[in-house]
Amino acid sequence: MPASAQEGITLRNRLHIVSTVSARGVTDTLVEAFINRYAEVQPPRMEMMGSAAALERFCAGVGPNTPDIAVSTRRISRAQLNECQSNGVSDVVEVQLGQGAVVIATRRGDSIAGLTTRQIYTALAADLAQNEEFIDNTLNTWSRVGSNLPETPIRAILPDRTNGTRALFNDFVMEGGCRDVKAVRLIFLASIRVPKCTTLRHDGRVRETSVAEVPAALLDSPPGTIAAISYAQLLESGGNLVPVALNGVLPSATTVASGEYELTRILYLYAKRQHARSIQGVGVVRGVREFVIDSVSEANGGPGGALTAIGLVPFPAARRAAQRSIAERLTLISR
Repeated sequence: MPASAQEGITLRNRLHIVSTVSARGVTDTLVEAFINRYAEVQPPRMEMMGSAAALERFCAGVGPNTPDIAVSTRRISRAQLNECQSNGVSDVVEVQLGQGAVVIATRRGDSIAGLTTRQIYTALAADLAQNEEFIDNTLNTWSRVGSNLPETPIRAILPDRTNGTRALFNDFVMEGGCRDVKAVRLIFLASIRVPKCTTLRHDGRVRETSVAEVPAALLDSPPGTIAAISYAQLLESGGNLVPVALNGVLPSATTVASGEYELTRILYLYAKRQHARSIQGVGVVRGVREFVIDSVSEANGGPGGALTAIGLVPFPAARRAAQRSIAERLTLISR
């Protein structure tokens, strides 16, 4: 550690936070609460990027030129944690902020009320299995996917591949809808099926854009368009966007918390304990411990808290208490 830190002063005067784009609302809410609670602190520096890039940036090293905290819609992988370790980021703290969900949505007034993962896969996949081979997907209306669906053209708007919302959509919807198709299993081994199941048609029926732009794009779209958005974005739409029941279950705070709604995800916060100031005042920056503790406080993550107001579903009381204990002790992640 540089001599200046050894003398009991910090090397930077404000927190540096990286966040995945799909967790922006959560990060903004936590930062606002932190500033309101500690009026003397400088507003943290924030960077928004894709999930992989945010965690890579967090794991790049230790010191004043690297981030202190990362907020992510995906849990850090073992490989990413190993990369952290190899770059000297040896003291990583992980807390869980609450549960979010990916929602299949349409514009208000659209006639698509419910879909299955199998139907979405069938509508959006580039190729479909037939007679032990793959053929180009030429289905053009939802009624050709399911007899209960409208005769409107198949269209979809999805976040690009740089964020957790898209990753969860691929895992649960595309791969989930493809996994049990007997014709697919007959053609490919599981290791080869995954990319095949998640490859989208490229005939203009599927549009990819940044996660932040998906709601507006859906509002401007014609009937029959579905989109993958976060539960928070659904609430922010003020009723202009409506959820589509997935496999018979509508997303709600109750179905997300119970796990009945399948497309749920946990939001995570990672912090470098090496950056937090010690009792002697040695550290990279002031506020790491305070920010982590504040992020899992009842005022933020409890029922009626600030995160609940933007669409995050609180954990049960015992689980919230466990996260507060991790934050107060800055307990290191063990994986």
